[in-house]
Amino acid sequence: MKKKLLVMYATYGTGHRSIAQYIDDYFTQSGEYEVMEIDLLQYATPFLGAFTNKFYNNVMFKMPWLWNIIYRMTDNTIGGKVSAKLLSKVVSNKKIKNIILDFDPDVVIATYFTAATYISKLKKSGDLNCPLLSVVTDYRAHRMWLDSYKSEAALIVNSIEEKRTLIKKGIDGKIIHTFGIPVSSKYTKSLYNKSDLLKKFKLTGERPIILFYGGGGQGSSTTLPYLLNIIESKIDADVFFVCGKNQDLKRRAEGMARRHEAHNIHVLGYITNGPEYLYISDFVISKPGGLTVTECLCFKKPMVLIRSAGGQEKDNVRFLTKKGYAINAVWQLKFYHVVKKLCSNPIHLEKMEHNLEELNKEDAMEKLYNLVEKIIMEQE
Repeated sequence: MKKKLLVMYATYGTGHRSIAQYIDDYFTQSGEYEVMEIDLLQYATPFLGAFTNKFYNNVMFKMPWLWNIIYRMTDNTIGGKVSAKLLSKVVSNKKIKNIILDFDPDVVIATYFTAATYISKLKKSGDLNCPLLSVVTDYRAHRMWLDSYKSEAALIVNSIEEKRTLIKKGIDGKIIHTFGIPVSSKYTKSLYNKSDLLKKFKLTGERPIILFYGGGGQGSSTTLPYLLNIIESKIDADVFFVCGKNQDLKRRAEGMARRHEAHNIHVLGYITNGPEYLYISDFVISKPGGLTVTECLCFKKPMVLIRSAGGQEKDNVRFLTKKGYAINAVWQLKFYHVVKKLCSNPIHLEKMEHNLEELNKEDAMEKLYNLVEKIIMEQE
């Protein structure tokens, strides 16, 4: 009989959902698990669910300064606990409870802290009795991630530094594992051949290749000035500008490249072969979202970070720049100099690539799978 895995997330942004889907795919393909995914917002109180989602997206992307204030105000013992409990109430109802209890999972993996808080509540009430694991989807755990740690069998974080920080905050080091964020097996370097991909994309490889994540969600137009900067500077590089499902962004970017006759700018919409573009790129330009950062780190790609949404993304910037994996280039003048430097002098890229060599995050999913197997076995 297959073991039952429940993967829970909330669509505040797309990263939590994508990571949940990666976990679902891996465990399902093993043939050993029946997997159910639950998006908490699908079962949230209609008004509160829609309100909190809209509030999150509007504040985070359009008013990052306000989001940063809220994030810091709740990043403490009291603020984190109160916020986690309030968000949990938004999704608490009989429908979702019955769905979870009817599925009767052998193990739960949460990729969003509200999911962990909700499952912790069911465990404390005696309604559910199975191991709970949380995967922290950024490079520093906000206090809300720690609200349910006493009910958790494991807490997956991204670095040994973060583990040390959490131990100082009173978290039992035995439950903290530094696997990193688990991503799709597509982000494995051995699957690709650069020469073949260069031919596929009709590139010579004689000049630098830049992958620029323009963003497919709210606030995406904020990347256009950076693209214009590259075009007007006539930087000699092939640039893939990815717009996702944002058709307006794609239309505007294409128009910009066409007006300037910038034939080195390749505007892409929604792509399903992102790892191929990432593999052949020399470096990546992006906002510092947790999932995007992790995918870049799997391929050991240096990053140029542009306008963050504040809060957790600011924490990601601090981690990446301190490690020498990325350069923060929010301001246009610095952005120009950074991109030009990386394109014209390979020494700078080589230094960042050397820093990235210390990473070993490609097997995060396999480690997570093995840990789940071990935890379930110990429960029997």
